[in-house]
Amino acid sequence: MKTLATFFIVALAAFGFQPLHAQDTSGPVNPPVAPLPADVAPPPAPASTDVSSAVQAVQVAQQSVDAGVRNTVVSLYGVGTPTAINRWWVIFYDPSVPSHGRAVRVENGQATRTYVAQGGVVYERDLTFHVSHVSGEGAALQNAENYAAQEGIAYDGARALLRRNSTEGPLRWRVELMHGAENKGFVFTNSANGSFAMYSAPGATPSGQKSATGGSEGGLVGDAKHFGNDVKHTFLGIGGDLQEFFTGERTVDQ
Repeated sequence: MKTLATFFIVALAAFGFQPLHAQDTSGPVNPPVAPLPADVAPPPAPASTDVSSAVQAVQVAQQSVDAGVRNTVVSLYGVGTPTAINRWWVIFYDPSVPSHGRAVRVENGQATRTYVAQGGVVYERDLTFHVSHVSGEGAALQNAENYAAQEGIAYDGARALLRRNSTEGPLRWRVELMHGAENKGFVFTNSANGSFAMYSAPGATPSGQKSATGGSEGGLVGDAKHFGNDVKHTFLGIGGDLQEFFTGERTVDQ
């Protein structure tokens, strides 16, 4: 009998079958997982938490306005954390509307609202710039972070603005450092090459600005003189959309 049993074991092995005593039972044995019924869908993927860069936001916003408008930008404004902007407003120059501005709000890579910029501001064509001059906000956020660390400025939020202050002035990013609802100052970055331009303290006069060269002359002073108007023009141009975002109220465009 033993010889016959051995014969069957050898024969089964030749056809690829393993005897039961050959299986490894040294570790824990997990029970098989039953497959999902055919009518049960797999769980949905988590919601996207992607943030849009400035360039991507403008490209998305362009699809929401007419072809004759989409290449001329008045300003680009975004809010978020010190390292990432997650909501953008793009204002295109549109002379067919009273304010000459058409705004598009972009969140997580999608245009969520398009409307005429309101609030009593009429944008000048001389202060616009071509869409090809929009640069990424990465260098501006990094310069703001570096300066804040160097000067011991604590902040937990950022508001980034790309706008031309004067017809002869350079195009610059301005990052507002926010600690809760408190403004901790502004860091300016040259859009063309990403270099640090200057820092402006909240409420400081132009003569008190700290520039990249340590002085306060030339175009850098011009930026400091205009940063207050930047806030007003952006706030009013975007209108109640931005007011509601920051204050929970909406009175500007009602």
